[in-house]
Amino acid sequence: MLIAVALRCGPAVAEDQFAASLKLRGGYDTNPEFSTYSGVGGSAFIGTDTALAAARKEEGYSIGIAAEANTTNYANRLVTPALGAKVILRGMVGNDDASLSSTSTIANVSTYNLRQTDLVQSFKAEAKLDSIKVFVTAEGAQSSLNQTNVIFQDFLPAPHQYLRGTIIPGIAYVRDKFEIGTSVNLSARRYNPELDDFGFRRDNERIEPFVFAKYSSDELSAYASVSQLFGQWHDVDFSNVSRTMFDANLTWRPKPFTVELSGTRRANETTFPISPITIDTALVAKASWQVADTWKVSAAAGYFTTEYLDSPFASLTRTVAAGLSKDLPDNYTVGLDLTYAKGTLISGDKASALIITSSLTKRFSPFDTSAKPTAVAEPKITKG
Repeated sequence: MLIAVALRCGPAVAEDQFAASLKLRGGYDTNPEFSTYSGVGGSAFIGTDTALAAARKEEGYSIGIAAEANTTNYANRLVTPALGAKVILRGMVGNDDASLSSTSTIANVSTYNLRQTDLVQSFKAEAKLDSIKVFVTAEGAQSSLNQTNVIFQDFLPAPHQYLRGTIIPGIAYVRDKFEIGTSVNLSARRYNPELDDFGFRRDNERIEPFVFAKYSSDELSAYASVSQLFGQWHDVDFSNVSRTMFDANLTWRPKPFTVELSGTRRANETTFPISPITIDTALVAKASWQVADTWKVSAAAGYFTTEYLDSPFASLTRTVAAGLSKDLPDNYTVGLDLTYAKGTLISGDKASALIITSSLTKRFSPFDTSAKPTAVAEPKITKG
């Protein structure tokens, strides 16, 4: 159905773009639920990853759709299948001097420890005068969140439901390949019902001022932002939050190599009884070598932490991965990936996992017959 919607954009003319991919993968995971060895045990698995993007651009407007879905099923019936899907609809009217854009997002995730649904609608107005750009984004969201819980030893009887409203005004200086600016994120969340299963009020308001900078060229792309999150909760048992956040990434492309470095620290919602939010930090390094026109070698390392505020609890995961892929005729790619994960669970117990995955990917790009197939196999660096 999504492909049919995308293809209704119009006939195959220069302004139309369409790309899609289908990835089949299978392998073995020694610890699919990333728990202690008293858990469910290892399992063979099979999975699919599908994605598409379609757009049409005309003078004065553009429309587009992006969609992705993934599934992982395990031979061990004790392991919960993993499902995920996201659809993004975008539209824009205007030009480089002034524009108004709309983005609608529907996302759903279901795994052994997380069930989450998000409906997000945002509007962004932007105007540019010489090198000065001003913008404002208004966003509304409805979310449902359920996580496994140490008290119930399973998911909550009912998910947390909440509404979020956000306004983000900002200003930036733009010059050639460089941009620097500042903005502030003003948001409020309201839960229904007001009291959760443990009697806490999770309603809150947040202010988060940002400074950011970005640079882009053929060989180097970089982005960095630093912000200070101030959050005030309505429940006296939740401490107000004041934490420094960051988001940075660097991509360097000295052919035939590519190096990617990224780091983020973000606040995420949680159903953990005594914590208002979690602070999640991720540090990732990736490198790839295009050994030949059709062969690619890649490697990655990751460091991930989750801190549960107002409690002594935290989790830590480290990962290393390596991958090999080969492009075949007709936009096919085969890949082989090996990932090792080791960490400390919120309980303080140690856990580790080894995952080996083989994959076959098919790419579709009917409007771009001159494009060479590109390897998509990358080592998986996350766990859980």
